[in-house]
Amino acid sequence: MTRKIYIIRSVFLEKETLGNLFVVEGTKILFKCKTLELPYRDNQRNISCAPSGVYPIKFEYSPAFDEFLWELKNVQGRSEIKIHVANFFDQLRGCIAVGDQHIYINNDQFKDVRNSRNTLKRLHAALEGMEDTTIHIFGSPEKE
Repeated sequence: MTRKIYIIRSVFLEKETLGNLFVVEGTKILFKCKTLELPYRDNQRNISCAPSGVYPIKFEYSPAFDEFLWELKNVQGRSEIKIHVANFFDQLRGCIAVGDQHIYINNDQFKDVRNSRNTLKRLHAALEGMEDTTIHIFGSPEKE
C-alpha cells in the first residue's frame, strides 16, 4: 500500500494559513503534525499558498536548501513549492512549514510552528524509502 500525504487547512488569517498534515497508509495514520503556510492570494508565486487539490509530490534534492525535500509538482503556474523548515509565516515564499504545535513564539499575534526541524525529520522518516507519492490539500479559502 502507498503512503499518501494529506493537509487539512483550518485557520485562514490575513498573513497565514494553519492546518494539519497526515501521512496515511490505507486507513492508518502513520504521522501527523501542524502546518504553516501563507494565505491564499490567487495562487501567486512567492506570496500565496497552493490551491487545494491533489498533486504529485517528489522527494528530491533542493540546491536552495542543500538537502532533500518533498516538492509539490503540477501546481498550475507554480514551481518549487517545498515542505521545509520554518517557524514563522515571513520565512515562507509559498511553501509549507511543518511543526509539532501551533504556538506564539515571536509575539506578533500570529501563531507559529514549533520544533520545525525535528518535525521535518520525523516526516521524512514516515516516508522513508519513497521517492514520490500524492499530496491531498483540503480547505483552501479560494473555494469558499
